[in-house]
Amino acid sequence: MSTTVGLKIKSIREAEGLTRSQLSDLIGISTDTLAQYETGRIKTIGLEKLDKIVNHDRFHKYALWLVSEKTEPEVGQISPSDLNVYVQTHKKDSAHIQLPFYEISASAGVGLLAEVEERPKTISFEPYWLRNEIGVCPNNVFLMLVDGDSMQPTLKNGSMIMVNRDVDNLSDGVYVMRHDNNLLVKRLQMLPGGIIRVKSDNTMYDPWEITKSQLDGEELALIGRVVWTGQKM
Repeated sequence: MSTTVGLKIKSIREAEGLTRSQLSDLIGISTDTLAQYETGRIKTIGLEKLDKIVNHDRFHKYALWLVSEKTEPEVGQISPSDLNVYVQTHKKDSAHIQLPFYEISASAGVGLLAEVEERPKTISFEPYWLRNEIGVCPNNVFLMLVDGDSMQPTLKNGSMIMVNRDVDNLSDGVYVMRHDNNLLVKRLQMLPGGIIRVKSDNTMYDPWEITKSQLDGEELALIGRVVWTGQKM
């Protein structure tokens, strides 16, 4: 693994129309480390970080090219220069998927008692769009509503949000969490020492802090990361 891999990562990022910050959020590698790969200041990339790229749903199609220079379009293994043809081919073949839509609200204010329905409604989305534009596995996401004003202007009252249950790579972002049987939508900021600041985008609400170890308990649990929103104008 050499500088060539760093340049390949840059080619993938640019072909996908991503900034370093956006790529960092998707694969859990810091923007500073990505910059050092792309510029060649770090000459090698460890297998653990390489796996974060090639095993991501959005970037798995580049796995063969990334490690060997080879492509096999017939089995979906391409280079960034093949992306446009790949997109058009897969758009024609992709059937829509029905995502579960829970008619419950994740409160962006004081919190609402919410019980997930056993049989949710569904809303149709294109799998290719979910994988390549949103960067999620369609089987890992669901839809719900936002209630309250504490996440304004980012999320308005009544906004639909798409939540990704896959939160293995916890980083700064907007999440849905369960707190004392309430569903909350809040911005989480990672701080040193395993501390997480829980914030509202509306400055009228005060932040509070938790630890990573608290995120998998009976009173507090992480439901998923908000990856998309559809809002009224």
